[in-house]
Amino acid sequence: MRLRIGIDVGGTFTDVTAFDEDQGEVIAIRKYSSNPGQPMLVMDEIAREFHAEFGPDSVALILHGSTAALNTMLEGKGVRVGLITTQGFRDVYEIGRQWRGADVFNMYSPAPKMLLTRDRVVEVRERLDYQGEVVEPIDIAGLERAVAGLVAQKVDAIAVSFLFSYANPRHEQAAAEVIRRLAPQVYVSLSSNVNPQWREYERTASAVANAYIGPPTARYLQDLERLSQSYFPQARILMMKSDGGAASAAMLAATPVQTMMSGPVAGVIGSRYLGDVKGIENLLSFDVGGTSTDMAVIPGLPLTKSELTVARHPVRSEAVDIDTIGAGGGSLASIQLGGVLKVGPQSAGARPGPACYMRGGTDATLTDALVVLGHLNPKVLLDGKMPIDSQKSHDAVMKSVGHELGMSAADAAWGILTVLSANVVAAMRTITVERGYDPREFTLIPFGGMGPTTANKIAADLGVHRILVPRDPGTFSAYGMLVTDIQQERSVTRLTRLASADVATLDAMYRGLEEKVSADLLRENVLPAQLKLMRYAGMRYAGQSYEVLVPVTGFSEAERKDMAGRFHAAHLRRYGHSADNQPVEIVTFKVVGLGVIPKPRLRAFAAAATEPVVNHHRPVHFGPGLTLDTPIYRRALLTPGMEIRGPAVIEEQTSTTVLYPGELAHVDEYLNLEITLPTSESLQ
Repeated sequence: MRLRIGIDVGGTFTDVTAFDEDQGEVIAIRKYSSNPGQPMLVMDEIAREFHAEFGPDSVALILHGSTAALNTMLEGKGVRVGLITTQGFRDVYEIGRQWRGADVFNMYSPAPKMLLTRDRVVEVRERLDYQGEVVEPIDIAGLERAVAGLVAQKVDAIAVSFLFSYANPRHEQAAAEVIRRLAPQVYVSLSSNVNPQWREYERTASAVANAYIGPPTARYLQDLERLSQSYFPQARILMMKSDGGAASAAMLAATPVQTMMSGPVAGVIGSRYLGDVKGIENLLSFDVGGTSTDMAVIPGLPLTKSELTVARHPVRSEAVDIDTIGAGGGSLASIQLGGVLKVGPQSAGARPGPACYMRGGTDATLTDALVVLGHLNPKVLLDGKMPIDSQKSHDAVMKSVGHELGMSAADAAWGILTVLSANVVAAMRTITVERGYDPREFTLIPFGGMGPTTANKIAADLGVHRILVPRDPGTFSAYGMLVTDIQQERSVTRLTRLASADVATLDAMYRGLEEKVSADLLRENVLPAQLKLMRYAGMRYAGQSYEVLVPVTGFSEAERKDMAGRFHAAHLRRYGHSADNQPVEIVTFKVVGLGVIPKPRLRAFAAAATEPVVNHHRPVHFGPGLTLDTPIYRRALLTPGMEIRGPAVIEEQTSTTVLYPGELAHVDEYLNLEITLPTSESLQ
């Protein structure tokens, strides 16, 4: 037996999916309570169970997604950082950018968060020009004094960001050598490694953030690798990255900032894979966990972005474009000043959790509201493994909302679900309608423990008419890790006018990047036959400030024209206009390399002629004054070809799917639930 295990660490639960590579089947799906304070205790519990059940030589690959780096930033638990920069540019990090985004008219808008104080920013004499040519050699003696001064301030990590180092990293590499010689215990973060692209503030801020989270994240990765190796000496351990690929702890040691969105990204990759199997191009991934809701629009390939904002701090790192809001099963409901019902972003978390979990929580959460509504089983969750107390949910909903607003428990619970739905729909419209995508043309893929439970109401409010609920949706992100690939990328900034560029020179630039990416992947034990290289160009109209990423298929005269056409089309799609007669520039050359891992096949099942069996009935609330005696089904007993018409509730081990009146669920050959919502025309 050769197992591939995906482990997704969430705020409330840690999900595990094990795939048998020899049999081509998922053989284990499990959930564990997360322990944010001591995450390795949960990892040890998982490893110990699989070691006892399958043996030490059974596991070939462990893929892990975690919010370790993200939580370090959000909770402000990074290390003491120093910064070395070019003489005369000490204040680049503090000045930042003046653009305030959505708060442009708010004079009280807070500035980006600083991860170090000005007294820990030191200058060194050195200078490169914009092409990377040395104007002034680096002052080694001055550099040594700078390092000694930062060490005297007891810094744990030093970031280095020199002007134009993206064009030539030589001076930053020399600085790293000096730091490691004088202070080998100090973590080193080079901007030319973290983000070798122009814009000195963003590059500096990313290097500082990488230094801030570097030591704790590196320790987490090392502890994970050490623990896994102790139980499964033959296993290979990979960490999910923000860009949707995976890499080893050794590869991520210098740039742990790449794991900032490690947790949520796997669900997007799994959604794309499921869409490919089903032949569906346009998808909306919808992951509702215990603490947050993660959403992504997938019009073909997942969209990406090159900059994140985490705890008001900019971080430039390639990432799948995911929008996250504080809306999950543990989201707290409360009445604000003026009698306004608010749900989230605060969460009950894993401890104490929702009131019904009987862990000490007394405030109403979304989970408690769904128990009161009858959408969730009033006695047990997790297929009977987790007893709950519905009376505690009732009491919490009344205490937090019902008594305050003079409402019944059912109406108060419906209000909680409605407010949360409105929050999610507003965020969904931001990533779809406001970007030119029509939600009616997309299929919603809900997962996470609460995704299928809330998806139908949200889809109806958004105008989506088709929902695809995967098998075992509560652990779908862990499954998404099983279908990812090892991924590395290299990029370089070279401002180049497309029309006058020398084709041979540009092709040689791409070939140089491809050689570096291939070497990175070979160090990850990727076989040459598994290598896949893709070229991209960050392009803009001359004089613009920001670029649009465009795929490059080669480099020839014909490709030059095709690139311009692809850029015009991409610009039109993103911004609603294009200027075909304006000169086009390439700003960034990028190569993405994949080490392709064989994907688990989805097993197809034969259709059955039998009708679905109703397990029992219970009252379920579907809106003000609408409580219906509703059939409850066990998803484990459903087979391909079966159809269920709402109202209905379909319960399973990791989640619950709620069908509203008039909705139809069809079980496909892979045991997914294809749900069709009634359109306005069908209701007439």
